[in-house]
Amino acid sequence: MNKKISLGLSISLIIISITATFAITMVASKQIFSKIMNDISQRSQSYQSVEEISQIVSNYFYGDVSDSNALNASLTEGYVNGLGDPNSIYLNSTEYSSYTAMLEGGVTGVGIETAYNYQAGQFIVTYVYEGSPAEKAGLKALDVITAIDNTTVTMSNYSTLQNSLYGNMLSSVSIEYERDGETKVAETMLGFAIPSVKSNLYGNVGYIKIGGFYKNTASEFKAAAEKLIEGGAESLVFDVRNVSSGTIDYAAQVIDVIVPAVSKNIAVAKDKNGEVYKDKIYTAENSNITMPFAVLINSGTSGPAELFACDMRDISQAHLIGVKTAGVGTMQELFALEDGGAVLLTVALVEPNGGETAVYNGVGIEPTVEVTLNSTAANLDLLTTEQDNQLSTAINMMAS
Repeated sequence: MNKKISLGLSISLIIISITATFAITMVASKQIFSKIMNDISQRSQSYQSVEEISQIVSNYFYGDVSDSNALNASLTEGYVNGLGDPNSIYLNSTEYSSYTAMLEGGVTGVGIETAYNYQAGQFIVTYVYEGSPAEKAGLKALDVITAIDNTTVTMSNYSTLQNSLYGNMLSSVSIEYERDGETKVAETMLGFAIPSVKSNLYGNVGYIKIGGFYKNTASEFKAAAEKLIEGGAESLVFDVRNVSSGTIDYAAQVIDVIVPAVSKNIAVAKDKNGEVYKDKIYTAENSNITMPFAVLINSGTSGPAELFACDMRDISQAHLIGVKTAGVGTMQELFALEDGGAVLLTVALVEPNGGETAVYNGVGIEPTVEVTLNSTAANLDLLTTEQDNQLSTAINMMAS
């Protein structure tokens, strides 16, 4: 039988409920307030420290402090460095412009690849791109570069001089080189769009070297694969050794060219709260290429290249040949700043194979066939196919 509740008891229950709700709200509000005050306190201490240093520098520093832009850029860079994440970096305006241009159009330069042979003490041309200013100027693979823009190449400065061979500014670069004991000079021009994909055919085994994952990489990758298959390739070897540049977005586009349309996703990006980051769910939709695959990996295989290797293994049953990868399984995003620069910030964890595969961030990806490089050469481009036992192992496996 239903019992009636008295008016007084009803009022009492309502008051108790309101009181409890108020108490809970006050506790939550206090916690939020404490966190806000703690954040404000920490920021205040940081600003106070910077101001304190500024005053000391202003009073005692024996030098010029008039360049406020340089000081502000250094402060910003120091803040980002303080995050302790090597994949989060500050880019000044010049670096930001170069970085976005690379993502949109790939790498540009005079059209050659080079490597320094420490044993011989020589700066060597390892590859010349067809149709490039370097090719038109007469440069060939194995030419020894002795000077760039009248600066003699040495072991200590070759890296700096190497950078002068790249860029999208339409300016000339003078390259002095030796071939068969004769010294020559090639006048080249920057601005040539260097393909992000190179290919070769070894019998019935196609080989594709991916230099980075940029906006144009997927179309170049597809064209290279189709050309190799038309040429008689019955299997494909993909080389992502020492590849770390590009983005997860563009890596997913390349993966989509080759893997079948499966119910699982290529990858899912999760933010720090475990939620999907900005709808970053990558799917496989294109028609796939069905044949045996192998992927060459090493400790320099990082970021988008690791996603490529992982999905090729798990979706297309590719052999991973080489040694364990770097273990960078995060996604970065660019945030433009008012000073014209930008922050490239780690924003999400990448879950490969639609979350069906364990993440490789911090642990790397183990090869299915471990092959340690025999050569002591610092640069893979200095090796012949026979000397590169990781590549030769892959070719032999795919040909059999």
